Parts: sequence; C-alpha cells; structure tokens
Amino acid sequence: MISRVCDRCGQPIEARALRYIARIQVYAAYDPLEITFDDLSRDFTAEMRRILEECRDLTEEDLMRDVYVDFTFDLCPACQKQYIQDPLQIAGSGN
Repeated sequence: MISRVCDRCGQPIEARALRYIARIQVYAAYDPLEITFDDLSRDFTAEMRRILEECRDLTEEDLMRDVYVDFTFDLCPACQKQYIQDPLQIAGSGN
C-alpha cells in the first residue's frame, strides 16, 4: 500500500518502506546591533510610519514569510542520497 510520495522525484513510497524526512528552515539573519548616541537621539516616527504604510496591505502570512519559513519533505532512499550530496542542486545547474 502506498502511504507517501517522494517530494523530490514523485515516486510512491510504500507503507513501512524506508523513507527520509528533510526539514529546511529559512529565516531572517541579523547582525548584532551597534547602537550609537545618534541612534538614541533620532526621532523614528517617520520611519515607523513608512514601514507601517508598506505593511498595510500585507497579510500576517506575507509578513511572516519575510521572517521565518519551514518546509518538510519526504524523500525516497535514492533522492536522500542525491540530496545530501548536493542539497542546493548546484552541481547540475550550470552555475
């Protein structure tokens, strides 16, 4: 009985057959803040208004996508081997 499908190649994965799960987290990176006296004395009101205006028509999901997204994929054994060799698929991309 087929219980899953490989998210990479589309082949069925039989129930109780060996399969792998790949989890990918993509999140906004940041560098430690360096706060200066000028930063502390600035009026950020206009900047905050601009940011709020830019975000007005975005949904919570749209805003979160810019901060954090995670993916979970089922992989068959063949795709798992290929994936761990080249997770970003750079080798065959011509880059």
